Parts: sequence; C-alpha cells; structure tokens
Amino acid sequence: MYETISELVSRYTKVTRDPVSGKYFGSCPFCHGRTDTFMADDRKGIFFCYACGASGDKKDFLARLEPNKYAMVTCQKNPVLLQIYEDTAYFYYTELIKAEHPGRQYLASRGITLDGIREYGLGFAPDGFSVLYSRLKRRYRHGELMASGLFKLSARGYPYDFFRNRVMFPIMDENGDVIAFGGRVLDDSRPKYLNSPETELFSKRRNLYGFPYMGDIRGQALILCEGYLDYIALHRAGFRDSAAVLGTALTEEHARLIAARYKEVFLSMDSDEAGIHGAKKSIDLLRKAGLSVKVLDFSPYKDPDELIREDPMGMDEFRKRIEQALPAHMFLARHTKDTGELIDILMQQVL
Repeated sequence: MYETISELVSRYTKVTRDPVSGKYFGSCPFCHGRTDTFMADDRKGIFFCYACGASGDKKDFLARLEPNKYAMVTCQKNPVLLQIYEDTAYFYYTELIKAEHPGRQYLASRGITLDGIREYGLGFAPDGFSVLYSRLKRRYRHGELMASGLFKLSARGYPYDFFRNRVMFPIMDENGDVIAFGGRVLDDSRPKYLNSPETELFSKRRNLYGFPYMGDIRGQALILCEGYLDYIALHRAGFRDSAAVLGTALTEEHARLIAARYKEVFLSMDSDEAGIHGAKKSIDLLRKAGLSVKVLDFSPYKDPDELIREDPMGMDEFRKRIEQALPAHMFLARHTKDTGELIDILMQQVL
C-alpha cells in the first residue's frame, strides 16, 4: 500500500526531506514534540524519534498507532456504503442546481454562486417523506440503506429520509470519499444544523469538515472555525489551511489529527458567549496535543464568514486579524472573572 516509509509516515505527520542526507524530518506523531525530532529513512526503510526513542520499520510504525484515536485509519471501508453516499451526494447536487431553487437563493445571499456549489459539491435534500429512499431502493437493499444512517423508520415501520428541506454539505474523508452530510434549514426551524448520525464510516469525534489532508497541506498553522459556511468563506478567500468542527465540541481525537500535521492553530470561533466558551475548552485540548494556540477576534462581526463578506477590506482585514491574534494565555486571562484562575494562567507563563 505504501512504497516508502516516508509516504507512510506523511499520512500521520508532516515531514520534509533534507537535501543533504536524503532523510525526512518532522514532529513525532507519538510524543507530539514541538521540534522536529522524528526521522524517516527511505534508504533503510526505518523511522526513529530522538525524543521518545520510537523506532522500527513500516510494520512497527503501524503497530504503534492506535487507530481508534485517529481519524485516518488504514482499514478497508465498506464499498457499498461509500457508493450509497456518492449516489446521494450526486442526487442532492442535481436538486440544488435547478434554476430558481430556493437553496441556491439562500446560498447566493451568503456569497456562494453556482461555481461555489460545484467546487464544494453542495446539494439540497427535498422536502418529502422518502424521496431519496425511493430513488436508492431500486439499486440497494433495505438493510444497506438503513446502515447508511441516511434513513429512519417511522412509528409504523416505514423508512423516511433523515435529511429533508435542507441545504446539504458533503463531508469527506482523507481519500476524498463522501462519508457523511451536514444539512442547514432555510428558515428558522430547529435544529438549524443537522449532521449524519454515527456510522462505520463517520464519527463526529474524529472528522473535521474540509480538513486538508496530506496532499493539501500548505503551511504550519491551521485555522479552525465553527461552521460549514465559515470554512467555505475562508477557503474561497485563499486560506486553504482551514477546517471546521461538525456541530460538536473539539475532541482529543480532533486535536491529535491536527497535531499530526500542524504546529499551530488559530481558533476562529464565534464572538458570542458560546464561541468564547468553546474556544476556552478547545485551548486546553490543543495544548495537551502539543500545539501552539492563538485566538482570533472578529468584533464587531460574529464570525469569519460575516467579516469576509461584510467588511470593506474583506480578506485583507482577516489577514490583519490573524496578525493580531491573541496568544492563548492572553485570551484566557481576558475572559476570566476569577482572580485565582487569572493568577494560575499568569503563573503557567512564568513556569
């Protein structure tokens, strides 16, 4: 599956080839050190970490990993489920691109044109009881469709579509396969956002929307935001090293996924109380994973999407906010009312 040791390890940590020795160096995916102590040698087919002492060949590297702690796993995914999701994504897409579709009108109000719909594979789930199920049952068995998480059973035992009357955002894995969806209502209905339930393909604890896997990594810092539209606004504005959480708090699994590829995170949470609370919780997890953390301030705007769309300077203003981002300890100090907690925060910077 992997030709060289460097190709294998690059799926779990970012490594750079040294032109003199021909070896690859980067941060260790096992001890999460902040310096480049990890080495991979293609000529000998081995790896070694000068900090924690981890070493061996490709088999030893894989044996050290705990797949349940990583979003990227090497097991074979269910091909039937993958095909169901691919067919569903295409169905949703063809629904959305219909002329004068209300979903297109909503997205246009958020600055997303037909080109953006195509680029991100956006779609629309029709407002019907079992429109998708009726379409897919011609090709798949009932059990296969129910295992996808795209359908539920009514009180009378009839299958119905899980997503209805929502703009759809396909969630992809490291191979570019659609493994889940997020759906947003067009009105004030609740819940505003709805994600696919857990399946053998998808876990909210392990997956991030739009996460740039090995082929797309461009820098050493990741911008982490809250929502699908925030991510799209950032990505379209040229901030390619970005991702969004999927309607849940950041988890240890997310932090490990990020730490395997980046050294720093810019938290781009909403500027309301919920966003501040979420940022404070995320800081602790990201730090424990060995990441440097800074927090962006969007005031007077609510989030990255609103800033980029409504500020006259748009992208330039967002870049300015990145330059002015608060180090984690300063953000925590600014948003605490507890004197004891403030002293602890300041003492941690001294020690």
